[in-house]
Amino acid sequence: MPEAPAHETDGNPVIELSVDRIRTRVAGAQQDVQDSLGLAETWAEQRLQAHAAAVTAALARALDVTPTP
Repeated sequence: MPEAPAHETDGNPVIELSVDRIRTRVAGAQQDVQDSLGLAETWAEQRLQAHAAAVTAALARALDVTPTP
């Protein structure tokens, strides 16, 4: 359920979220990035066999995540 906008201070709506809700959303975003890296790894293994490990490692560094084994 979307959060209701709070009062506006400068003409822009403000959305208030609880700390737990923010944590949940950040964790979800982190999982999405991790899942995307996994998909990129699969793609690289299928298309760039000789370079898959290097490409995956470079993406992991760029995204600041650890590839899953």
